[in-house]
Amino acid sequence: MVDLGEVTVKELEYLRAINGEGSPISITSLSRKLGRSASSVYEEINHLASKGFVTKNPDGVCLTSDGKLLLELVDNSHRIIETWLVSLGFSVEEACRLASKMETTMPIEVLRKLYENMGKPSSCPHGKPITFEDTALRAVNTHN
Repeated sequence: MVDLGEVTVKELEYLRAINGEGSPISITSLSRKLGRSASSVYEEINHLASKGFVTKNPDGVCLTSDGKLLLELVDNSHRIIETWLVSLGFSVEEACRLASKMETTMPIEVLRKLYENMGKPSSCPHGKPITFEDTALRAVNTHN
Protein backbone atom coordinates (compact mmCIF):
# COMPACT_ATOMS: atom_id res chain seq x y z
CA MET A 1 0.00 0.00 0.00
CA VAL A 2 1.22 3.48 -0.83
CA ASP A 3 1.25 5.36 2.48
CA LEU A 4 1.24 9.14 2.78
CA GLY A 5 2.73 8.97 6.26
CA GLU A 6 5.92 7.39 4.97
CA VAL A 7 6.93 10.13 2.53
CA THR A 8 9.21 12.98 3.55
CA VAL A 9 9.16 16.53 2.24
CA LYS A 10 12.53 15.88 0.57
CA GLU A 11 11.26 12.74 -1.15
CA LEU A 12 8.18 14.58 -2.34
CA GLU A 13 10.35 17.42 -3.70
CA TYR A 14 12.37 14.91 -5.75
CA LEU A 15 9.32 13.02 -6.99
CA ARG A 16 7.63 16.25 -8.08
CA ALA A 17 10.78 17.41 -9.86
CA ILE A 18 11.07 14.10 -11.70
CA ASN A 19 7.39 14.15 -12.62
CA GLY A 20 7.48 17.79 -13.72
CA GLU A 21 10.22 17.28 -16.25
CA GLY A 22 8.76 14.32 -18.05
CA SER A 23 10.52 11.01 -17.90
CA PRO A 24 13.24 10.06 -18.05
CA ILE A 25 15.30 12.86 -16.53
CA SER A 26 19.06 12.66 -16.12
CA ILE A 27 20.78 12.99 -12.76
CA THR A 28 22.57 16.08 -14.13
CA SER A 29 19.31 17.77 -15.16
CA LEU A 30 17.69 16.87 -11.86
CA SER A 31 20.64 18.22 -9.85
CA ARG A 32 20.45 21.49 -11.81
CA LYS A 33 16.71 21.76 -11.27
CA LEU A 34 16.97 21.07 -7.53
CA GLY A 35 20.15 23.11 -7.00
CA ARG A 36 21.95 20.15 -5.42
CA SER A 37 25.14 18.29 -6.23
CA ALA A 38 24.91 15.34 -8.60
CA SER A 39 26.25 13.05 -5.86
CA SER A 40 23.47 14.12 -3.44
CA VAL A 41 20.85 13.62 -6.13
CA TYR A 42 22.29 10.21 -7.02
CA GLU A 43 22.14 9.16 -3.36
CA GLU A 44 18.50 10.29 -3.00
CA ILE A 45 17.52 8.57 -6.27
CA ASN A 46 18.96 5.31 -4.92
CA HIS A 47 16.90 5.83 -1.75
CA LEU A 48 13.72 6.47 -3.77
CA ALA A 49 14.45 3.43 -5.93
CA SER A 50 14.79 1.27 -2.79
CA LYS A 51 11.31 2.44 -1.76
CA GLY A 52 9.94 1.54 -5.20
CA PHE A 53 9.08 5.11 -6.28
CA VAL A 54 11.59 5.48 -9.14
CA THR A 55 13.56 3.35 -11.55
CA LYS A 56 16.93 4.13 -13.06
CA ASN A 57 17.88 3.28 -16.63
CA PRO A 58 20.58 4.46 -19.05
CA ASP A 59 18.38 7.39 -20.16
CA GLY A 60 17.79 8.66 -16.63
CA VAL A 61 15.27 8.37 -13.81
CA CYS A 62 11.54 7.60 -14.18
CA LEU A 63 8.69 7.41 -11.70
CA THR A 64 7.25 3.95 -11.10
CA SER A 65 3.51 3.38 -10.93
CA ASP A 66 3.84 3.63 -7.11
CA GLY A 67 5.68 6.95 -7.45
CA LYS A 68 2.96 8.34 -9.72
CA LEU A 69 0.25 7.01 -7.41
CA LEU A 70 1.90 8.60 -4.38
CA LEU A 71 1.99 12.00 -6.10
CA GLU A 72 -1.65 11.62 -7.11
CA LEU A 73 -2.60 10.72 -3.54
CA VAL A 74 -0.69 13.72 -2.14
CA ASP A 75 -2.37 16.02 -4.68
CA ASN A 76 -5.80 14.67 -3.72
CA SER A 77 -4.95 14.98 -0.03
CA HIS A 78 -3.96 18.61 -0.54
CA ARG A 79 -7.13 19.39 -2.49
CA ILE A 80 -9.44 17.72 0.04
CA ILE A 81 -7.80 19.48 3.01
CA GLU A 82 -7.80 22.78 1.15
CA THR A 83 -11.52 22.43 0.30
CA TRP A 84 -12.31 21.60 3.92
CA LEU A 85 -10.33 24.57 5.24
CA VAL A 86 -12.11 26.94 2.86
CA SER A 87 -15.43 25.55 4.14
CA LEU A 88 -14.26 26.49 7.66
CA GLY A 89 -13.75 30.10 6.58
CA PHE A 90 -10.08 30.26 5.61
CA SER A 91 -9.17 32.19 2.47
CA VAL A 92 -8.14 30.09 -0.52
CA GLU A 93 -4.52 31.28 -0.15
CA GLU A 94 -4.37 30.47 3.56
CA ALA A 95 -6.10 27.12 3.02
CA CYS A 96 -3.55 26.24 0.32
CA ARG A 97 -0.64 27.17 2.59
CA LEU A 98 -2.02 25.14 5.49
CA ALA A 99 -2.94 22.18 3.28
CA SER A 100 0.68 22.06 2.08
CA LYS A 101 1.73 21.49 5.68
CA MET A 102 -0.80 18.69 6.23
CA GLU A 103 -0.98 16.91 2.86
CA THR A 104 1.35 14.07 3.85
CA THR A 105 0.38 13.77 7.50
CA MET A 106 -3.39 13.23 7.27
CA PRO A 107 -4.30 9.52 7.53
CA ILE A 108 -6.19 8.22 4.51
CA GLU A 109 -9.11 7.22 6.76
CA VAL A 110 -9.49 10.84 7.89
CA LEU A 111 -9.22 12.07 4.31
CA ARG A 112 -11.93 9.63 3.28
CA LYS A 113 -14.27 10.91 6.04
CA LEU A 114 -13.57 14.56 5.16
CA TYR A 115 -14.18 13.82 1.49
CA GLU A 116 -17.46 12.01 2.19
CA ASN A 117 -18.70 14.57 4.75
CA MET A 118 -18.12 17.38 2.25
CA GLY A 119 -20.32 15.58 -0.29
CA LYS A 120 -17.45 14.16 -2.37
CA PRO A 121 -16.37 17.40 -4.06
CA SER A 122 -15.13 17.01 -7.62
CA SER A 123 -12.67 19.90 -7.49
CA CYS A 124 -10.73 22.08 -5.06
CA PRO A 125 -11.14 25.86 -4.66
CA HIS A 126 -8.60 26.33 -7.49
CA GLY A 127 -10.73 24.19 -9.82
CA LYS A 128 -8.29 21.26 -9.91
CA PRO A 129 -9.94 17.82 -9.97
CA ILE A 130 -10.31 15.64 -6.88
CA THR A 131 -10.10 11.98 -7.92
CA PHE A 132 -9.85 10.63 -4.40
CA GLU A 133 -12.14 7.59 -4.67
CA ASP A 134 -10.23 6.11 -7.59
CA THR A 135 -6.81 7.12 -6.26
CA ALA A 136 -7.42 5.88 -2.71
CA LEU A 137 -8.77 2.56 -4.00
CA ARG A 138 -5.66 2.03 -6.14
CA ALA A 139 -3.40 3.06 -3.22
CA VAL A 140 -5.04 0.55 -0.88
CA ASN A 141 -4.99 -2.25 -3.45
CA THR A 142 -1.45 -1.62 -4.75
CA HIS A 143 0.24 -4.34 -2.73
CA ASN A 144 -2.68 -6.55 -1.68
